Amino acid sequence: MRIVSLAAAVCCFALPALAHGPGGKHAGAPPKDPLYVGEGTWGQDYPDQWALRRVGFDDTRSSAWSKIGAKSEHTIVAIIDTGLDWNHADIAWDSLWNNPGETPNNGVDDDGNGYVDDIMGWNFVDGNNKPWDHDGHGTFVAGVIGAAWNNGAGVAGVDPNARLMVLKALNTFGNTRASLVAQAIIYAADNGAKVINLSVGGEGNTEVEQRAMDYAREKGVLVVIASGNEGRPMSEWSYGDAENAVIVAASDFNDRRTIFSNWGPEVDIAAPGLDVLSLRARYTDTMRGIPGVEYEGGAAYVGDDKRYYRASGTSFAAPIVTGAASLIFSTQPKLSAAEVRRMLLHSAKDIGAAGVDQYTGYGLLDAKAALGAAPDFFIDAHIDGVEVVQGAGGPAVRVLGVANASDFARARIELGAGKDPKQWSAPIADITLPATNGVIAEIPASAFAGSASWVLRLTTTHANGRTREARYQLDLE
Repeated sequence: MRIVSLAAAVCCFALPALAHGPGGKHAGAPPKDPLYVGEGTWGQDYPDQWALRRVGFDDTRSSAWSKIGAKSEHTIVAIIDTGLDWNHADIAWDSLWNNPGETPNNGVDDDGNGYVDDIMGWNFVDGNNKPWDHDGHGTFVAGVIGAAWNNGAGVAGVDPNARLMVLKALNTFGNTRASLVAQAIIYAADNGAKVINLSVGGEGNTEVEQRAMDYAREKGVLVVIASGNEGRPMSEWSYGDAENAVIVAASDFNDRRTIFSNWGPEVDIAAPGLDVLSLRARYTDTMRGIPGVEYEGGAAYVGDDKRYYRASGTSFAAPIVTGAASLIFSTQPKLSAAEVRRMLLHSAKDIGAAGVDQYTGYGLLDAKAALGAAPDFFIDAHIDGVEVVQGAGGPAVRVLGVANASDFARARIELGAGKDPKQWSAPIADITLPATNGVIAEIPASAFAGSASWVLRLTTTHANGRTREARYQLDLE
């Protein structure tokens, strides 16, 4: 009944006129919000917002936030989720997207986009302009991306200069239909979003969603997607074939993939997904009632006013990457979505198995490196397979894959005997030209004498000294 009353009270709510030009008010210095600078608030032995600090949003002078300039743009970020508690103390009204073509509450579709009075987004579940959150998931995601800074309360968002476009496509129970998600994606693309956060998933993918994703890509929008929390291959889950999106896995306190994070070659990057701290929507307890999750009601509340919440999941790793993408766009607004994606992935810190792997993709988000990366910078090292051929000097093993970089210096192939080599040898000279046609090199068969099992290690080196590594297990019959 209280929720109904809240909705009735805000039926005529209008945002104040907002400026969307340059001039981000948060530049350079890290935030001082109490739950950002705090540690041990709920008895833990790590910073309250450890997840942001782990990827470079720390309180040092070289923080990723030091890249924010006074002239940074306000990036429009669409959050397709369960809505937003717009009245939360840590959501500044000027952080909400304001539809410049709509006159609030006049009952007219002023901008002709098919939605009446869509001043801050849309509720696709109920078909109205009240995208309020009665589940809590969307408010949590929004807080990770854009919670207010230095307001004397709570947490700090990754990009407080972002403009949050609130698109409610999931109901109070976190359920939805593919058609609603697709409509929200198209709305975001048509109304100026540069980044879409999609912490939504389900069994398989649908044609309508894929078409919407393709449409967003054609409009130059970067879509960031949570990999999902079932510990299953991405091929069995939504958006596994979302071309040119950024699919985010969840990492733990030791920079390893969490056991629940979905995996597969579709995974692009990882970000912290355990005990992430953000906002709690009023009257919600998001973790309560999730099948298979042992949880005591209220256990995740944080703060004297209980308006903050901690939770785990790829849903909360994805918005950290979304916030980083938003910051990159804010500092370089003319970049394409493909360039921002490249900056995020190719600057990531390699974790887990060496090289690009199916659990963490290119590695852990490194926001400092991403914000300082050149848009055309990349390093590729992939071994896709091997084949036996007749070389100039006799039988040889041809290594298939890619060894390339935006400013290629060299590549090296090394061999190590066994499943977990401690010693490596280079059977051929360093490769001095990029390998981009699918063939990296040929290794004489004689180099594989003495063991039935080998690991091939490929290292690509950029002219600036940065490297990327790939490994391939080879078992000889």
